[in-house]
Formats: sequence, structure tokens, C-alpha cells
Amino acid sequence: MSRIIYGAPASDTPAGGVKVIYRHSELLNHLGVESAVWHPSDSNFKCSWFENAINTIKTEELSPSTDFIIIPEIWASSYVSMFKNLDFRVAIFVQNCYYTHVNLNVENPNATKEAYRDADLILSISNDTTEYLLDIFKIPSEKILLQRYSVDAELFQPKTKLKKITYMPRKMGQHSARVISALRMLIPNDWQLCALDAMTEREIAHHLGESIIFLAFSEFEGLPVPPVEAALSGNIVIGYHGQGGKEYWKEPNFIAVEQGNIQLFIKETLLQIKRIESGHLELEQLNFLLQNIQNYFSKNNEIILLENLVRKINEQHYETIRI
Repeated sequence: MSRIIYGAPASDTPAGGVKVIYRHSELLNHLGVESAVWHPSDSNFKCSWFENAINTIKTEELSPSTDFIIIPEIWASSYVSMFKNLDFRVAIFVQNCYYTHVNLNVENPNATKEAYRDADLILSISNDTTEYLLDIFKIPSEKILLQRYSVDAELFQPKTKLKKITYMPRKMGQHSARVISALRMLIPNDWQLCALDAMTEREIAHHLGESIIFLAFSEFEGLPVPPVEAALSGNIVIGYHGQGGKEYWKEPNFIAVEQGNIQLFIKETLLQIKRIESGHLELEQLNFLLQNIQNYFSKNNEIILLENLVRKINEQHYETIRI
């Protein structure tokens, strides 16, 4: 059985994509499949902004005879050819198809195209990503494998609700600044705005559990994580789905705003505050969709998809499919 190694950047800046990589590697180990995370720039690094128990591996410990390498899409142009030249089998994990244009190989303008041609598998985080890979990159469907994440429903769950609005200012800062500036002047005095920034996962979960509205300033996303965590924590999510979020962005739990429509963003937030204040929320419908979201992003579904990956990697007569 192959050892499954995930590449990831050595950065403690909160990022949903890195958390997904860590969780997948952890879960594979729990399933009895040896897995580790490889941080090429710092072999001793481990993320500390969320709790984890991953195994790490150094570059010199990698071996083509034992290891299947999974590279994030942002690194495809840099690392796929290197590993293939060393006889490794390699997959590209596309958690954001809108980063697939990136070419970090200054010596080869075709490095990205060649990486997707030569990779043994392409892992897709969402339906939107799969459509992009099929329609834009022309990847054969048999080479694409869905890999979704789960959300810890015990950590992200409703607590005693306050008149609190949460948001993450690290993405689309100009958009969030404009919306937040207007809301500060317009929301009732007993409501508060809370920026989820420079916090641990548990701190974020605490604030999401208390808040009742989450403002999503997603940019281009494969399957954005924070809006799911916010919804599972009992928030009405208002804002941008980042394209990939369309997979789960359904009213009344999720209210879509066209990217850049600052006026509508503000108006929708004020409208929801008014509905909350007047007690006109459709609680039965909110709870029904919440259950669907819990099932969709359950650990059981994540395990099924990871088991599909393990079976695909360990097929005896597996061959790279060329584009």
C-alpha cells in the first residue's frame, strides 16, 4: 500500500485549504493508511492556529518506491515535473480552480499545462472545480477524483446567541471595509460587529457560535470553508459564494450577493437584522437546510471519498492518462 504524502506551504496564516490538507492526512492515518504532510521550506513546521496531530516528513525521506505525492494546485508548475522526473506518482489537489492559471516556473511557459498532462490524478474539491477542469482544462473525467472536506459539527455549533455579526476581513479587504463602515452607522446600538482575525480555530468557533449573521467576503473559491462553519454554527450567511460555494448556497441559510454589489450587501444585512428583531425568521426551514448541510459535510462522506482515493492509488495496473 502506498504512503500518501500531501505538500503544503509552511505558513501559520489561517487558510481553509491547508486545514483541509491536514485533516485529510490525519483521517487517512486513522483509517490505517500511512500519510504525512510535507512542508518543503521548513520540514519541522506544523500549523498551530488549529489543533492537529499530523505526521510530517522531510524531503530526504521521500521515496518513489513507497510514496504517492499530492501537490496543491498553486505548486503544480513547480513540483509535478520534478517529482515525475524522479519516478514518483503525483496528484494535483485543486482546491481552487481559479488558481490553476499560476505558473511559478519562469523557465517554462507551458509548465502548468504540462503538469496537468503528466499528473497521475487530479483531485477536485467541488462540482464547480470539476466542471472547470473538464470544460476549461479538458481533463478526461476518468482522471478526476472528487475529494471534499468535513466540518466538525461538535466544534462548530450554535451557542447562546447574541446580537453579533461576524466577518473575516482577510479576503476582499476593500469590500469588507466599505460594508462594515456603512453598517457601523446603520445597525441598532445593541448590535455588534466582530472581525474574526488572528484567531485560533476554537476562538473562531466560539464567536461564530454566538453570532447570528456571518458576512462572507469570499473571492474566487473552490468550496469555501468559513461560510459552512458559520452556517453550522447557526448563522444566516450573507455575501459572496466565490463560485465554488454555489454548491451549497441555498436560502434561507445562505443569501447570495453579486460580487461587488456593496449596496445590496448592506441592504440584505439590515433586512435580516429587521427580520431577527421582529421574530419573522423561518426557523423550521433554517433548521431543515442546516441538517442537510451537516450531512453533506459529514465525516462519513469525507471517509468515503478518501477511501475512493486510496483504492485508485493502489490499483495494480494504474497508468497515467495523458491529455
